Amino acid sequence: MQNEVQDQVCSTFMEVVEKLTFMFGEVVPKEEVHSPGTKFTLASMSFTGDVKGLLSAAVPTEMTAEIAANILGLEPEDIESEEMKNDALAEMLNVVCGHVIMALVGTGANFKLDSPLTCPVDEMTYNAMLDSDEFVGLMLDDSPVFLGLKLEK
Repeated sequence: MQNEVQDQVCSTFMEVVEKLTFMFGEVVPKEEVHSPGTKFTLASMSFTGDVKGLLSAAVPTEMTAEIAANILGLEPEDIESEEMKNDALAEMLNVVCGHVIMALVGTGANFKLDSPLTCPVDEMTYNAMLDSDEFVGLMLDDSPVFLGLKLEK
C-alpha cells in the first residue's frame, strides 16, 4: 500500500473496529505481528465502482469469538458456532470496507461491495502476507492482525 493510502486505510479500520467491536488497535511493524504457530482466519472482499480492489483482514482464529461476541453483545464463550464467528468477521470487514472506500473517494462514492469470504490461513498465505507490501501489521487488543488493500487501476 502507498503510505498516504495506507495511513487512511489503517486509521479508518481502527476507528470502525473500535466502534463496532470495542477493540482498540495500533499500527506496528509486521515483524511485531509475526506469530509462528498462531492460526489465522482471513476475511476478504472485492469492491467496484469509483475505486476497484480487494480488502482483506487476517485475525487469529481464537479472536473471532471475541469479535462476534462484541458485535452481538454476548460473552465469547457463548459463541460456539464457527459459522457465527466467521459471519461476524465478514460483517466487520464489510462495514470497514464501506468506510475505507468513502475515506479514499469521498462520502458520495459510488461503489458495490461483493460478499466477504472467510477461510483459514495456510502457511503459504501467511508468508505471502508477511512479504507483501499490500499488507500492514496491527495489534488489536494485543492480538496480531494483518490488513491488506489491493487497488486496481
